Amino acid sequence: MKILVILNDLDVGGAQNYTISLMNEFVKLGHIVELRVLSNIQWLKERVNKRINIKYWARKGKFDINVLLKVRNEVILGKYDYVIASYILFHKFATVLIKNIPLTIYPIHKTQEESKKSFFFDYLTFKLKRKNEIFLTSIESQTEYICNTFRLDRLFFKQIYNGINTEKFNLSPENFNRERFLNNLGIDPGNKILLMVAGFREEKRHIDAINAFILLKKELDNVFLVCLGDNRKKEREELQNYIESNNVRNIKLLLASESGDVREFYWSADVFTLTSNKVETFPISALEALSTGLPCVLTDVGGTKDFIINSFNGVLSKANNIIDIKDKWLYVLNNYEQFNKIDIRRNIEENYSIQKSAVEYLKLNEAFGKYAN
Repeated sequence: MKILVILNDLDVGGAQNYTISLMNEFVKLGHIVELRVLSNIQWLKERVNKRINIKYWARKGKFDINVLLKVRNEVILGKYDYVIASYILFHKFATVLIKNIPLTIYPIHKTQEESKKSFFFDYLTFKLKRKNEIFLTSIESQTEYICNTFRLDRLFFKQIYNGINTEKFNLSPENFNRERFLNNLGIDPGNKILLMVAGFREEKRHIDAINAFILLKKELDNVFLVCLGDNRKKEREELQNYIESNNVRNIKLLLASESGDVREFYWSADVFTLTSNKVETFPISALEALSTGLPCVLTDVGGTKDFIINSFNGVLSKANNIIDIKDKWLYVLNNYEQFNKIDIRRNIEENYSIQKSAVEYLKLNEAFGKYAN
């Protein structure tokens, strides 16, 4: 099978990481994958299987005519079995009036609408749905929210759980030295480590994590907060200035370019956390953490309530509520013995593996590939 994937960028992010893992799994299953990236952002390029041919078509504007034509010609001449496109409206413009185009899958990587403009464009894309197009959601809460918001039938969407490479993200190996790793970071290994992996974006609410940590430090002294972000230097600097101006100890903020192998942070941490207040749908970083056996404290936004099982693999906290976030961190740390790493990991292996996601994607082609517009 020949598959075309079109991504906005290869920036550091959950949607990008998931799509790369999916493409790599397609290749492992013997399929041909072509990748087209609509920018020159290449941070995650090295994670893409070498057998995947990548072309970068950087847009000069949102609807760059030259890039639109390149996408259009690729779809017409490429003889693909199906297409996965992340920028829905752009792809629709690029392929308008083309007959007999392959099945096209549009993964939706958000839940909450960010603005009235965003709502309008999403409404437009749903209304312009063609027979050979599938809008793909990733978890129950997301599907329910979008159906209610846009008054669409549940059958309008197909749903496939996000997945991760559970062979890569596993329990800490015997040869991993936690003490050495933390010492190299300048962190006392005697601390309980709270780990957050999220881009330095406003909706990720690092500021809430920092303020909740200030409260936690008043009750526990031997705790440390580590935040792995993307490569937004300005935003990281603003947060660092806030930490220093408030004289907060035991917080480390790292850019993606400084982090190295994220698994070593999972293996060294005690609790994984996210403090987002919107947008979060089905965070890949949380699945990775759970696959390494880490209990999670996540804010109750998007689809987190669909995969966090209270007191089994973590707990949920209230978004925008630093007291509740602090309390939930404290609860997990004080009741750590009830969270079994092996059981936490097994749940991810059984339900959220990239292998399972890839097979479900391929089944979509079997079921809907007969349609042509």
